[in-house]
Amino acid sequence: MTHKFNAEDIHLLDSPERRKFFPPEKVLGILDGVKIRKEVAFDVGAGTGYLTIPLSRMFKRVYAVEINYEIAEILSKRLKENGVSNVGIIISEKPPEVDFKIDLVVFSNVLHEMENPKEYLCWARNASYVLVAEWKKEPSEFGPPVEDRIALDDLLSLCDFDVLKIVDLPYHYVVLLKTRA
Repeated sequence: MTHKFNAEDIHLLDSPERRKFFPPEKVLGILDGVKIRKEVAFDVGAGTGYLTIPLSRMFKRVYAVEINYEIAEILSKRLKENGVSNVGIIISEKPPEVDFKIDLVVFSNVLHEMENPKEYLCWARNASYVLVAEWKKEPSEFGPPVEDRIALDDLLSLCDFDVLKIVDLPYHYVVLLKTRA
């Protein structure tokens, strides 16, 4: 059984403590120096907008994909409070069908929660780049049970990408992947 985020812990998603060990500027900083078109990004498992809002400052259009309607409502409120108008919210468990070019897909602490992460990760091959941030598969005082986490090697075996960069954070790995032509 995969670990699912408990919506009662919503306050943790944008807490000062989380910002210390999972700073959005460091997570998205993996894009620095990469020549990436900045038209369309998808934030899969967007939650309350922890990475969606910073992405909205970098890309012309961002799609926040969220499975939980109540969390999507909180995200919508946060977007309004922050004056963000270039984010569309998609409430879905399945990969959205798109007929346009995607520049970046972001999976932040969400693949380990999916019944079939390979399906979503392979869908992300529609994008030029994929950014994955996941919990390291080692014990820590935060995060999901270790047995539910996805090791970096296991993640890389799920779908065919080239690894461009890896950033090591205290409890997470962040990897930037390039779609193979």
